[in-house]
Amino acid sequence: MKRLIRILLILIILGAIVKFVAPDLFRPSTIRAFGDLTVNFHVGPGLPIFTVTNMAPGDPPQNRNVDVHNGGTVSRLVSVKGIRTGGIGADPKLETVLDLVIKDGATPVYGTGSPTGPKTVKDFFTDSGATNGAQLSIINPGADKTYNFKVTFPGPSGNDFQAKSVIFDLTFGVVTGDNVVINEVYYLVDSAHGLDSPKDRGVVSNNGSNITINILGNGAGSTNIVKVKQKDICSILQSNTTIVQNTIISNSNTGGNSSNNNTGGSNNINTGSINTTTIATVSGSTNSASGCGKKLGQNDEWVELYNPTDHDISLKNWTLTDNGATTIIHPNKIIKAGGFALISKDHSTWNFWNEDPSAIKVELGSQIGDGLDNAGDHLILKNNSGTEVDRMSWGTDTSGFIPPAVNPVVPLGHSTERSAPGFDTNAASDWIDRNPSTPGN
Repeated sequence: MKRLIRILLILIILGAIVKFVAPDLFRPSTIRAFGDLTVNFHVGPGLPIFTVTNMAPGDPPQNRNVDVHNGGTVSRLVSVKGIRTGGIGADPKLETVLDLVIKDGATPVYGTGSPTGPKTVKDFFTDSGATNGAQLSIINPGADKTYNFKVTFPGPSGNDFQAKSVIFDLTFGVVTGDNVVINEVYYLVDSAHGLDSPKDRGVVSNNGSNITINILGNGAGSTNIVKVKQKDICSILQSNTTIVQNTIISNSNTGGNSSNNNTGGSNNINTGSINTTTIATVSGSTNSASGCGKKLGQNDEWVELYNPTDHDISLKNWTLTDNGATTIIHPNKIIKAGGFALISKDHSTWNFWNEDPSAIKVELGSQIGDGLDNAGDHLILKNNSGTEVDRMSWGTDTSGFIPPAVNPVVPLGHSTERSAPGFDTNAASDWIDRNPSTPGN
């Protein structure tokens, strides 16, 4: 399955890395804003980001800081693009030799010391020309990042680059998806937030309103204890039938009795043995308990969807499928552009949470799939045309990623959440352990 990922918001500012440049060639603003991001380039009005005069091979690197602030309400994955707009000199061009390192604070995120390995400015043009640009890092709501751009002119470069220059634009933006995604899943319900799915609570058979618990391995003298919380089950039935069979065998000999007037003249009469068998049956009664609290089928698991697009989307007839069943969203609920939807069995789940009131609520009337398994399960989201738009998994189920991978089971009461809303690379690394859980934001 292929999912398209694009840069949704773009903030453009002109910058230059040059051997020499006229100071009035570019006049960008020192601070620019677009969408949730505010970018401060720390240059005076009318000045380029880089002004480098007579830089020679082996000279000290040129460093520039760019501050980015996330003024929105959701985390954002910041990306940057480098677009060549000019320069002096034929091949080999200056960008082919200049080394570039971008740091998030003290941590390299592009170039030497980062997972990308060493990069030139030309590499930066190529890599950042992809759909997602060069990914930098995630900025949480209300947080700031300082990115340092360091350019080095290596000493052994020779004379091929004399009197040459390169000029390019820096483009900042956020990486997000182009369709609704599964954004957060709460599957390991703790006691402070309701009840887990019935099968995760140990229900082995659920036939409508009845529950069957089988006790196996009974033997002579065994003791069986079954503990059932009244809030979990509406009707508790106990039926006892005991059959006891006793066999009594008695043997006696009545020989030695005297005989008078008996024919045959025998002095002894032997009556033989006496055999007696007794069977006793004891039947137990049926006991019931009523006045239960929560219904047997109550399930307070929930799933959060996020719409990273620039338009509203109806969720009517969309489906969620786990490893056992498919659930259809029947209500015509509209998830707003940049908004969240919270999916649960019914409204009572939200009695345990202080969720964002701006998120729409989708009440299914039944549990999600056949209940989200704590040890491992997956979720597949399809639109009303039956087209798969997203999938994920956790624990022992690795089917939610390409290639299959493990998204570890979170601790009791935690949720699993995307590191940045809408950011989807089909990898388990997109997901993090979230505590406390954040339904609706």
